[in-house]
Amino acid sequence: MFACSIFLDARATGTVLPRRLAALHKLLKGRDGRIELLLVDDTGDPRLPGLASRFGARLLPREDGPLGDRLNAAVARSQGAVLVFLASALPLPADWLDAVAEGLEHHRWDVLVLPARPRGPAPRLWRWLSRSSPADTLCVAREWFDRIGGFDPSLDAKALPELLERLHACQARVQYR
Repeated sequence: MFACSIFLDARATGTVLPRRLAALHKLLKGRDGRIELLLVDDTGDPRLPGLASRFGARLLPREDGPLGDRLNAAVARSQGAVLVFLASALPLPADWLDAVAEGLEHHRWDVLVLPARPRGPAPRLWRWLSRSSPADTLCVAREWFDRIGGFDPSLDAKALPELLERLHACQARVQYR
């Protein structure tokens, strides 16, 4: 079993997909290989198989449907103990993968929310109070993902925030970074 499964949705990531894959490939190159990178595709773009192959991602073709349905299908084909749903915005904290590995090793959280952009204390407090972060990367322990039944398959843009709401409601240990 992999320690971590990282998911990218081709439709949600859009035009930054090649840069995102290149950055992830560079980041994962020095790792021990216990991380799998999965690219969910419902676009049918003929360039994606070559792009996925070049950057070491496993392409998961999927029929058109809401994001929640696409990601549920991808999770079913993954093997990671931690599921990482990357934000579509390009910037991520530089040490995000280390934070995931550390939390996994020490069982410090059930869900880790990583901001897509650096934020000051006031926006961070507002994000914590509002409990929704559609632009953030979401790392979820597979055990909790399975426990709450995964994403609502009928939701598209609201799939990630709604999953986070249900995790909060079920008393999962959610850490914001």
